[in-house]
Amino acid sequence: MLKYLKVTKTKLFSDITTVPEILQGKYYSSLDGLRAIAILMVMLAHFGADTILLHYNLLIDSEIGVHIFFVLSGFLITTQLIKEKLRTGNISVKRFYTRRILRIVPLAYLFLIVLVIISVCYYRMSTKSDFIYSFLFLKNLPIKNQPFTAHLWTLSVEEQFYIILPLLMYLGIKKYFNFALLVVIFVPLLSILAFNSIGYPFTNHIFELIIKFIMYSFWKGPTIILISSVFSILTFKGIIKSEPNNKHYFLSFFLLILAILISTRTFILYSKYTSEYISSIIIAYVILLNIRSQNFLSKILSNRILVKIGILSYSIYMWQQIFIGKFFWIPWLKELNSLPLIFIIALKLVFMIPIAYISYYLFETPFLKLKERFK
Repeated sequence: MLKYLKVTKTKLFSDITTVPEILQGKYYSSLDGLRAIAILMVMLAHFGADTILLHYNLLIDSEIGVHIFFVLSGFLITTQLIKEKLRTGNISVKRFYTRRILRIVPLAYLFLIVLVIISVCYYRMSTKSDFIYSFLFLKNLPIKNQPFTAHLWTLSVEEQFYIILPLLMYLGIKKYFNFALLVVIFVPLLSILAFNSIGYPFTNHIFELIIKFIMYSFWKGPTIILISSVFSILTFKGIIKSEPNNKHYFLSFFLLILAILISTRTFILYSKYTSEYISSIIIAYVILLNIRSQNFLSKILSNRILVKIGILSYSIYMWQQIFIGKFFWIPWLKELNSLPLIFIIALKLVFMIPIAYISYYLFETPFLKLKERFK
């Protein structure tokens, strides 16, 4: 045990010099499948499917789907930047920003422009101030959210993370790792203690305000992204390993179910912050288990339909918000609101999928091709 701890300590403070075999691939279809699981959870919850399942004390929680996206993002972006550092000896902050802008901004702005046009010509979709916050990717600030742009808080968190991450890594992976580790350990701990009002700081008003500010700034999004970012670095350092093993054929499948279950608010053992924290760690490990290994879950996630949904996930995520809620808001479709909810959800999917296809292939794809030039 002491020998293991000594080896782990040595690895923890050592420099990263090589890319582990498990991270040497360029594309992992199973991770697109995991994106599909995430976007289906978000979309179905937004369409009202959670209401149906609540009769059985179950819940499709859109937040769990968002957490999966955050974990994927943190793990993959960190992995890509470290690979670039090892390959070229440097991290091109300019190229990184260009890639992220081309990936996120065009579709987000198209969506917002469509909402502005609808608001001016037909139906008020949001307020002027909300549109400004949305265009500036500041939707995660404590402002009153409008339903049709509420989902942009996740993009705001990611864009802000993408601004800071390469700058910290440019200064040194060790410095970034120390910062990320500090956040990943202490922010959840503070959040758990604050939620349960444990300790002196939570009986002092000033301390309580400071801690709440830290919680708000880091917990919802940044900490979850940083958990998977730390996971990536620990994999590079050889502290976390994932070797193909037939004995573990069903392991990642059951771990994903467990991660979803424990962070579901109807789960009997659910505890705010603690459940989300543990769930995010498990999801990060599930990603690692499914990058190269052929197991039960990876075969499901590599299914062509799920992979296609995963590829379309960003388009779906953007446009599904127009159909949010249990009913149709569009006047000429309001007659359909008398149908059972399950039929309304099915109809929304019928409208949603073609929009996502058109958006991806006619609008997103040219920007994605341009993005490839900056790799």
